[in-house]
Amino acid sequence: MSGEPAVDRPLFTVVVPTFNREAHIGRCLASVEAQGFDDLEVVVVDNASTDDTVAVARRCAPSLDVRVLVNDANHERSYSRNRGAEEARGRYVVFLDSDDVLEPGALAGAADHVAEDPSRNFFFQVLRIVDEAGATVYRPRVGRGSMARVLAGGNPLSCSGVYVDRGLFLRHRFDETPGLVASEDWHCWLRVAAEELPTVCPGVGALLVDHAGRTMAVDPWATAERRFALLTDDLFGRPEMVRFLEPHRRLFLATQDHYVAVKAAAQGAFGVSLSRFLRSARRCPRLVATRRTLHLVRLWLRLSAGRRDRS
Repeated sequence: MSGEPAVDRPLFTVVVPTFNREAHIGRCLASVEAQGFDDLEVVVVDNASTDDTVAVARRCAPSLDVRVLVNDANHERSYSRNRGAEEARGRYVVFLDSDDVLEPGALAGAADHVAEDPSRNFFFQVLRIVDEAGATVYRPRVGRGSMARVLAGGNPLSCSGVYVDRGLFLRHRFDETPGLVASEDWHCWLRVAAEELPTVCPGVGALLVDHAGRTMAVDPWATAERRFALLTDDLFGRPEMVRFLEPHRRLFLATQDHYVAVKAAAQGAFGVSLSRFLRSARRCPRLVATRRTLHLVRLWLRLSAGRRDRS
C-alpha cells in the first residue's frame, strides 16, 4: 500500500459501502463503468448483506477493476467506508453510496480538477437529489462566504462524490459511533476541513437517489436532535475544532435547529417545529430567508389544512 510506487497507483479508488442493496448496486456500479475512465479501481464493502448484493456486485460491471470485501458481521456504514479506504490503492478515495450514481463525466471532471492543481487534496462535486425515476427533487447550493462558514452552516458535500487524498482521510476517518449515523459525513468533513479546506470541483457530480429506505428518510426528529447534540459535544471537545468552528458557532447551532424544525413539521410535530425554528431564528436571523424556511412554511400550511379537514 504505502510502499507502492506512485506510478503504479490508480488516481481514484471508488469506495462503495453497501448493505442489502441488490436492487440498487447494479445501477451504481454501471454508472462508474459508464464513465469510460480507466485510472481507477472500485472497492465494494458489503456489510454482511442477507440478499444477493454481493453476487450482483461481482457480476454487474465486468470491465471494471472491482474488489468486493464482505464484513464478518454487520457494522455501521462508517466501518465499511473506513475499511474500503484502508484497502484502497488510489491517491484519492472517492465515496459513492450503493444507492447513488455518478453522472456521466464526473470522474473525468475530477481528474481535470487535480491536473489543474495537483496540490488539491480534498474536493467535491455538487450533487443533485433525484427520485427513483431520475427527476430532480432538490439541488443543494454551496453557500456564500468562507468554506469554513459554508461547512458550519450545513453539509453540501453529503458523501457521494467527495474526493479525499487517502492519507488525509485516514488521519481523520468516519467516526463509527452508532449515535452519529446520518451525520457521520458532516462530522468527518468538518474534521478534515480543519486541516485542509475543500474546494468545489466544477461540473457534474453524483446523483443522490431519494427513496424510502434511506437512513435520512426514516430518521425521527428526536433522533436527529440527539445526534446533533452528540456531534456538537464531540466537536467542541477537540481544541482544533473549537478554533475552526468558534467563529461560526451560532450558525452551526442554528442550522441544526432549522433542520430539526423541518423534520418535526414533516412528522406532524408542529409545536416542536415552531420552537426549534424560533430558536434557530434567534441564533442566526439570516436563516429565516432561505429555501428551507420556505419549505417549512409549506409543511406548516399542510399540517394546518390537515387539521381543518379532520375537524
